[in-house]
Amino acid sequence: MKQIAKNVIVRQLNKKVRKLLAEHKITIIEVTGTVGKTSTKVAIGRVLSSQHSVRYSEDSYNTDIGIPLSLFDMKAPAQLWNLNSWRKIFAQIDAQISNYPYDTVVLELAEDEPVMMAKVQKILPPDITVVTEVTPAHMERMHDIKTLLHNAWKIAARGKYIFYNADSEGLRKKAYKRGTAGYGLSYGQVKFTNVKRNTNGFLKAKLVIGNKSKEIQTKMCGEQNLHALLAAAAVANYLEIPFTTIVKELESITPVRGRMNLLPAYNNARLIDDSYNSSPDAALAALKTLKEFKGRKIAVLGNMNELGEQSPSEHERIGKYAADVVDLLIVVGPHAEKYLAPAAEQAGLAAENIKRFRTPYEAGHYIKSILQKGDIVLVKGSQNGVYSEEVSRILLDAKLDPSENLVRQSKDWRRKKKKAFAQP
Repeated sequence: MKQIAKNVIVRQLNKKVRKLLAEHKITIIEVTGTVGKTSTKVAIGRVLSSQHSVRYSEDSYNTDIGIPLSLFDMKAPAQLWNLNSWRKIFAQIDAQISNYPYDTVVLELAEDEPVMMAKVQKILPPDITVVTEVTPAHMERMHDIKTLLHNAWKIAARGKYIFYNADSEGLRKKAYKRGTAGYGLSYGQVKFTNVKRNTNGFLKAKLVIGNKSKEIQTKMCGEQNLHALLAAAAVANYLEIPFTTIVKELESITPVRGRMNLLPAYNNARLIDDSYNSSPDAALAALKTLKEFKGRKIAVLGNMNELGEQSPSEHERIGKYAADVVDLLIVVGPHAEKYLAPAAEQAGLAAENIKRFRTPYEAGHYIKSILQKGDIVLVKGSQNGVYSEEVSRILLDAKLDPSENLVRQSKDWRRKKKKAFAQP
């Protein structure tokens, strides 16, 4: 019954989208990849907004229901199959179509749902596609990285012009046809060179596009965030936005909540909040960033979900690397406890410097009790079963509002998390 209801809803949404595209000329930009999709989508949207009227969302809407709704800045109802709620949504969409204010939309497509995304792209054929990166993720369903790479590129190949992360060897090998352009720190037509960290912890780098270059001060603390800025610069340059405007906009972009966001923490410590989600290569990149900071280094590493048979080895890989970076390791979740923590100890991290907790609340309060001025805390973990943003909430400087700086802080999310961990 639910599948029938879903099919009806998707058909109606697609009908609305077709009507919108028939009545308005809209440039469609679609972003895919295993990591960095939302940050890249937002960066593109912010830079293009300097010259265009752009619709994009900071939320991760990447399903056959969420993507059409995101065109109209709407969310699915809390009771998903409530037909009265959907009638109201459809009426609001109809009211928007005739006076749609945007000439450009930037959308996020799930690389692990190729069949669903093919149907979405049939309704929303992209003018430009962007592939952020393809690393191990969703391995319970995909089984191997080649499948992920194939699916991501198949989605990207439907664009009239493709931009890709040229630092990825797999993507470089795929990008053999005309109508593609790479961006990166080591490869690509649009590059950052001379990347350095300021005393405040943020990165500066020289942006190079063709024969133009300019050093910019970013608001990013992780090199992985720089790829989102480069993707935005590449797309903006292709759409003929002036170089000086691109530079100005890149310098103003802050990280999306939960994605390598450097924030002040309790007791004059600092927090790298990377709590939105986690996968092996993303966790490794976050630890590499932590390693570059001065002060006592504390890492909160939660389970990395959906890794299937690769989960033990990938958690062990991260644990071994963490041992060379952190002074104190906090783990949350069964696989982090079973595989990551022992691997860190075997790699040389003292047992007394490894702490295991069942919930993010327990982990957060423990860290807060020992936090000192000058400490730097990295918070990283998958969503379900971990919700490591609750560690960040506990540690966040009291002057900052968690709902404005952290992910999943609504009443519904807080209720769901407390239920998951049987919190009173």
